[in-house]
Amino acid sequence: MNNELYEVIKVYATKPHKELSALLLDKSKDQLIALLNSLITVYINDKNSSLLREYITVSLAGYMPTNTKIGYNGFKQSTQIGCKAIACEAKPQNLNSEDNSKRKSPRRLNGGGNFTDYTHKRLRKDKKENPNMLIGGFVDGELAYV
Repeated sequence: MNNELYEVIKVYATKPHKELSALLLDKSKDQLIALLNSLITVYINDKNSSLLREYITVSLAGYMPTNTKIGYNGFKQSTQIGCKAIACEAKPQNLNSEDNSKRKSPRRLNGGGNFTDYTHKRLRKDKKENPNMLIGGFVDGELAYV
């Protein structure tokens, strides 16, 4: 994260939002574009959050993304009249090429996702609901496949 982006985030988190507006209004169009680009790059490549990658995967697959932390990542209407919505669970994988180049055996996109929060209770629910599993592959935040 560059210093300019850090300053904007710090003001957002520690000052009244009026001060953030004043800070941003003093920036040129090119500076604002650079800040937004930096923010998206940091966020989409974040190892602790897959929110943006999930949103892209779900949206491009034709589902409406949800804003909930727990539960399915998206829904779409069934083509059959009277049927309930079809749920989806997104499991995007992101490879960071810089980190990967330092590994003895580099990671590869393999369709795997993170299931660390998956429980037996969730498995029983999913067996009943039968959601679609969406797999997304990203390299340095750039979508390679859904």
